[in-house]
Amino acid sequence: MRKTAFPLLALPFLALPFSALAQDTAPSVSEVDGARILQPWAVLEDGGLQVYMRIENTGSVGLLLSGGETADGAKLTLQGTEMNATTAVAMEEFPIAPGVSIELEPGAMYLGMTDASDVSEGDRIEARIFLDTVEDVEVEIEVLAAGTKMHPSDAEE
Repeated sequence: MRKTAFPLLALPFLALPFSALAQDTAPSVSEVDGARILQPWAVLEDGGLQVYMRIENTGSVGLLLSGGETADGAKLTLQGTEMNATTAVAMEEFPIAPGVSIELEPGAMYLGMTDASDVSEGDRIEARIFLDTVEDVEVEIEVLAAGTKMHPSDAEE
C-alpha cells in the first residue's frame, strides 16, 4: 500500500474555509436604515455610463430614488425606457414602497452619467445613491464589459 504525503506548504491552505478558495461571487451589499442596495454594476453604452443594481426596501417607510453622485462629483441621473421604446428619458424620482424591491436593469431603468470619458472597463467607482427618505447609501460600482446584460453573480443562479 502506497502512502501519499501532503506537502507541508499545503497545510495552511487547507485551513482556509472553502468559500475563501472559491472565486468571490458574493453580492456586494450596502445598507442604510432599511434600504439595501445589491450588486451595483455599470457598462459604458452610447457614450455614457449606465449603472444598474437591485434596491430593496426592508424598512417601514417608503423610499424615493432620485439619482446619485460619484465621489468626484459627477451626477447620476435616473433614466427610464418607456414601454415599446428604445430611447431612455429622464425621470425625477421613483417610489419604492416598504417590502418592495426594484431592479435597475438594461432596457428598463438605470442611473446614467453622460460624461464617462475617464471611465474604463474594470474600474470601481465610489458613489452615493439618493433615496430621499433615508441617508444616502454609499456603494462601489463595478464597471463591466460593454454589452453585459446582467451581473455575473446573477448568471450563476
